[in-house]
Amino acid sequence: MTNSAETLTFTVPLSFSAHSLAQQYSKQHHQPEKAKQVYLNTLAIYAVEHYFKCMGFESDWENSDSRNLIVQKFLDIADLNIKNLGKFECRPVLTHAEVFTIPSEAWENRIGYVAVQLNSSLRQATLLGFLPQLAPEQENVPLKDLHSLEEFPDYLSEKRKQLQQIAEIPKIVHLENWLNNIFDAGWLAVEELIRNQTPSMAFRFRSIASARVDPNDTHSIRRLIAQLYAKQSQNISLAELEPSTALSQLIESTQDEQIRWKAAELLWQINPQHPDAGARRIIDISMRLGGIPVALMVAVLPTPNTRRSILLRVYPIGSQSFVPAGLKLLGLDEAGNIFYPVTAKKEDNYIQFIFSADLGDKFSVNVTLADASVTEFFVV
Repeated sequence: MTNSAETLTFTVPLSFSAHSLAQQYSKQHHQPEKAKQVYLNTLAIYAVEHYFKCMGFESDWENSDSRNLIVQKFLDIADLNIKNLGKFECRPVLTHAEVFTIPSEAWENRIGYVAVQLNSSLRQATLLGFLPQLAPEQENVPLKDLHSLEEFPDYLSEKRKQLQQIAEIPKIVHLENWLNNIFDAGWLAVEELIRNQTPSMAFRFRSIASARVDPNDTHSIRRLIAQLYAKQSQNISLAELEPSTALSQLIESTQDEQIRWKAAELLWQINPQHPDAGARRIIDISMRLGGIPVALMVAVLPTPNTRRSILLRVYPIGSQSFVPAGLKLLGLDEAGNIFYPVTAKKEDNYIQFIFSADLGDKFSVNVTLADASVTEFFVV
């Protein structure tokens, strides 16, 4: 390591193993110019990886593009992936050079560029400095513009802090996308979760997921629909309406949220693809909740006044028939204020609550039992 009044550098001996690795990759290419390029790139990456090891960082050279023979063939890439940070481009610089070159294929997806000077005998490599980023389409960088390695530890620390902050930003589920059949990863159709259960568990889940009806039993379906309409002030002749149409009209016209959702659940069973059935998805949260076997279902329905009706429900899954007593389902507004707490009692098949929201409203859902807790974030 060399230190002067202006800059700090780091010198790495290029051992037999470094040259052996460079030769291993370069001999895969028959064009002399490409073989030389790969050889020098490999030596530069070797030196930077050694530096990061001395700094206490773990690299992942094996999965960097620079180790891919196809990428080597078509691109001039010298990237090194540093775990929990990102990719650094390690560019070789020959003796007496005043600039180092960064080809266009390395202009993006890099969190830094390191200039590595190789001496004429290729027996040692010196890290001259780094650039945190490039100017747009900057291919040739004067060596005098490099940042000193003395600044590198602080830069790495700041970059790691930024990545941690990004990782802590919660993922927000956009419920309006669900109504356009755009669903977030991890959120399954209820039927898909049922299929993933063993046969006995699937049967148990079906029995509590909603009131089961035979889609072909028109008489029973009409009787259930008539019971829902009987609680409304509207005077509608159900005899002339096809069941899906009757349920659709009820979902669109009722002012009673409980009735709206009973109609929706019936429509899910007889015509789940109906455009007025809204959207529902379920996610297994048991692993994040300390192994407690439950799943969170969220469903959304449009309402006549352009608001959205939201149903939140927690089911037991696996071998369990009931939600664990004491488990809490909490709705929180954007400020974190609880607006709807529900606590499972002994032998509850599920717990739920329903509320209405305007487009753009943000809320979160928290499921808690003892010290285990899971929170999901949503925007309507």
